[in-house]
Amino acid sequence: MRPLDLRIARAMRDLLEPYHLAVVFAPAALAVFKEAGLDRPWSPYFAGRVAPLGEVSTSVVDAVFYHFDPALTGLELGHIRAADAEKLLALRLEAVDAGLRAAFDPDLLASPQLAEAAELAVEAAAACAAAPYGRPLGAANAALPVPDQPHLALWQAATTLREWRGDGHNTALLAAELDGVEALTSIVATGSERRRSLQPRRGWDDAAWQAGIDRLVGRGLLTAEGGLTPAGAELREQVESMTDRLAAAPWRALGPERCRRLHALAAPLSARVAESMGLRMPVGDFPEA
Repeated sequence: MRPLDLRIARAMRDLLEPYHLAVVFAPAALAVFKEAGLDRPWSPYFAGRVAPLGEVSTSVVDAVFYHFDPALTGLELGHIRAADAEKLLALRLEAVDAGLRAAFDPDLLASPQLAEAAELAVEAAAACAAAPYGRPLGAANAALPVPDQPHLALWQAATTLREWRGDGHNTALLAAELDGVEALTSIVATGSERRRSLQPRRGWDDAAWQAGIDRLVGRGLLTAEGGLTPAGAELREQVESMTDRLAAAPWRALGPERCRRLHALAAPLSARVAESMGLRMPVGDFPEA
């Protein structure tokens, strides 16, 4: 097994995340979901992520999403299940198509740069299909046919890679013995997320949130004020490092130079998508050797 600079795994995450998020935040994509009756704030998110899993129970979705309040999961799934899984798959692709077409002009959609980026990303995503073990969301997305149109092929590959990495992140959280609420409260303690934004997005009430903090204080991972202790900071770093290590396989298969090429091709595309959604998500640079 060839070694990989794990900074590459994190750089590729930052590269492709804005492109993937077109299904959640692109105004034209949201309009497609709304027209189909999925007009709750989190309906596009749940519909977009759940669709490849088929008809699964709420408890399965709780398990693979990891850190949502089950009450929120049940509410959203009850709303989106008016459409069956096959229709949801078609709907999410229709929504993404609308979102990306609103972000890109026709020349860019037909450009050789976009086609090459899609080809490289699809090749990387094929490595996810070859290693599905313990990766339910990654495997479900990897099993889907690759769309013919390059902008959609790139989105499908980016989504497969994103979900495959996310499955590995869940493994890292589990190894750290962090449950869903504890994962959230500890990431807030790092300063990279804000409670007032993250807590309502995941559906937890104040009592559940405080109970998660109290458990981590009891483990010596958070201070009484909610900050990270040295042990807590070390544990969070272990989680992120393990996530990068478990996400390395597709980028190792592509190789550093072709990863660099994909980064160069896709960075302006992701930046364009982020701008169209009104999000500040800097792609960052490819790591130097």
